[in-house]
Amino acid sequence: MPAGGLRGNEGRIIADYLKNDFQTHLIDLPGYGESHGITGKIRTIDIADWIKTYLDDSQIYKVNLIGHSLGGSLALIFAYHYPDRVDHLILLDQGHKAFPKIPFAEFGKFALVIPFLNLGVKLAREPILKKLLPLFASPTIEVKDEEIKAFCNRMKIRETEYVKTALKSNAEMTVEGLNLLFTFYNINQPKLINKLKVETLLLYGTFSGINEKEEQRTQKAIKKLKTEISNLTAVPVNGGHYVMWGDDFSLAGIKKFLLHKIKI
Repeated sequence: MPAGGLRGNEGRIIADYLKNDFQTHLIDLPGYGESHGITGKIRTIDIADWIKTYLDDSQIYKVNLIGHSLGGSLALIFAYHYPDRVDHLILLDQGHKAFPKIPFAEFGKFALVIPFLNLGVKLAREPILKKLLPLFASPTIEVKDEEIKAFCNRMKIRETEYVKTALKSNAEMTVEGLNLLFTFYNINQPKLINKLKVETLLLYGTFSGINEKEEQRTQKAIKKLKTEISNLTAVPVNGGHYVMWGDDFSLAGIKKFLLHKIKI
């Protein structure tokens, strides 16, 4: 399950590695790309049921879930509500930190108005979301090669075909997608991860040499997790948020975890 704004093919690097041992599914998030969204006020159980419907329709009972960023949040929510349906959960730089109430890293100075917009969405959901959509939706224009190169330099990752494919096929956001985004803004992920009953592997970006404040925030969050959770393995990955594209990311480690060769 991918980050917001990207399609399921963000996880192609993992799916290609696992395809000889597992059946893999790469899906767009609710309200993004080709996936239908969730309307009205969204509760965490609504998100879990959205995933459950997909699994039921695909005749899959037990599943291994891998999610990055917003997709990781959705995977975490499903594992919280339906632990009996999850064999293993892998979170890619998600779940250990609460989303900032004023998210400067994501929105710059525009982040100052996010709490007020969030209040507006709570009071008058769909009319406000329709007005806000042009502010959040990326224009449907082709991503240029120099933009991809700049992104890779900023995130300290190599410019591979996996990265190019994912960034050039970004998922268009809808009103339902924006609705999901504001729901994510209000979810206390560390609270959910503390209550997980499934074997979980968290691969988190250290942000060392990328963002000093985020590095310190990450260290604080991980220290708290390690003292509170017994069924979670937290593994640092040198680099930033896009851990699955980093040189320090271990595809072999993921495979071993899923094959029960790594015990928590």
